[in-house]
Amino acid sequence: MPHASRPPAIDVWLATPEAAREFDPSKLGGEDRAEWDALHTERRRLDWASSRVLLGVVAVAGDQTSSLSHSHGFAALARAPGHIAVGVDVEWLAPRDFLSLARTAYSTAEAEELEALEDPSLLRARFYEIWTLKEAFAKALRLPLADALGTCCITFADGDATATVPTTRYWRATVFAPRPELRLALVLVADAEDSLATNPATTEWPPARDANWPVVRRLSGPGGKRTVTC
Repeated sequence: MPHASRPPAIDVWLATPEAAREFDPSKLGGEDRAEWDALHTERRRLDWASSRVLLGVVAVAGDQTSSLSHSHGFAALARAPGHIAVGVDVEWLAPRDFLSLARTAYSTAEAEELEALEDPSLLRARFYEIWTLKEAFAKALRLPLADALGTCCITFADGDATATVPTTRYWRATVFAPRPELRLALVLVADAEDSLATNPATTEWPPARDANWPVVRRLSGPGGKRTVTC
């Protein structure tokens, strides 16, 4: 498979479930083969295959940072220059007991705001918006997810979002909706604010094509401070 050419400064690739068709498990060996054989559900194998094929198509250079995520057969790979920490998370909007999960994993303020939502569709979308941001922050800040769930706090007032995160560095976060039932959060963290000024390029594959995903939310700010949002 051909590798993608040298990327823009920051980019995000999204492999669709069709990518898994290009995966050939017979070519696996060693630990990779053992990991594949240990996957006993079709869903997990689809996610693993899409991720592995995407990593084979999109090269990550030695001077780049990267982050990988998968859900429901989709796989997301984000790349950035080495001086920028990057985190990506993609989630299918599957039905769950959102309020119970929020009371367990989110802050009291976040859980109370979710409990106040009367529209089930908004509750589902808002829960996953918060979750993808927390997981992307966890990856960018190299935090255990359990720590990020408690220390990265995203709350809303009149539709706007405020985020408090455990870093003194500058950060920028974007939540995309590549599909109505899919959310993808990208978090970038750097020492210099101007390092985060460039909008990421977004690409879907296969075949490789420029993507113009709807933006659900944009947030940015220095660590521990309030954010601005679209």
